Amino acid sequence: ASSLRPPASRTTARGRWSARKGGVSGCSGSSAEVTAEPCARLGARRATKTMAIMDSSYADDDADDGYRQVCERCRRARVVCVCSAVARVLDADGIGAPIRHSTKIFILQDRHEFRRALGSAVCCALALEKCEVKWHDVRDGGGAEVPIPGGTLEGLGVLWPDESAIDLDDYCAMPVENRAPLDCLIVLDTTWSRAKAMYYAIPWLARVPKYVINPRRRSNYRIRKQPKEYCLSTAECVAQALSTLEPESRAHLVADCFDGMIDDQLEAESRALRAPRMRDRTGSKALRRAQSDATVH
Repeated sequence: ASSLRPPASRTTARGRWSARKGGVSGCSGSSAEVTAEPCARLGARRATKTMAIMDSSYADDDADDGYRQVCERCRRARVVCVCSAVARVLDADGIGAPIRHSTKIFILQDRHEFRRALGSAVCCALALEKCEVKWHDVRDGGGAEVPIPGGTLEGLGVLWPDESAIDLDDYCAMPVENRAPLDCLIVLDTTWSRAKAMYYAIPWLARVPKYVINPRRRSNYRIRKQPKEYCLSTAECVAQALSTLEPESRAHLVADCFDGMIDDQLEAESRALRAPRMRDRTGSKALRRAQSDATVH
């Protein structure tokens, strides 16, 4: 995979990346290239903190500077690396490479979801050959700045519940000549409470044909609570939608990759609870100073 080092200048001795206004270019299956440029509206302090967390991934593996090691590709701690979970699933199924498919998946990510450590869009980006993730801040009119994928609405569709939305099962049952072209499926990656605000903040989405899926299973998102019984994560929605459109693509493995990511996270949390607690460094320093003073006197 290519390096994911953000194209921005270093501003501190710690090597934190300065935040510049703009979106985040996404992961594209085979290369999974991510460029992180949080919008300046996040505020310098919050953006610097976010980039400092990401910058720890660029430290040498042997360095011990107090930062935990982070995977440069998925931007997760190495102990819960999503790349490993995805590779494990794809290798076990005999694929060993990103899943091939015809319909492009375009994930529009909310600014909060980009900063969330346990988001599921990364599973789609790593497991699928034609998946792109774009981060945008749609507050205060920012949605008008979101570009149309490919520069045209032709062939686009958005996964969104609406009275006019077409069930993808019904869409696939239509004669080919009666179907609207669907070359690229847009998926909004945000929390359920922010989804509606994000949708209406992007003007051109209203002109894109709407599609829905009928969930075939309950969500396996065991570390985040879903508002309703059959609400699914982004990765699970993409897996079912793409499997419906292209049954031969084996896109259902995206959901298996997501399950593997959750399993690794729960296992890491379990190990952390079983591990002995670290000593209080502040107390240890005070004890050493006291011992040093006693020796001097």
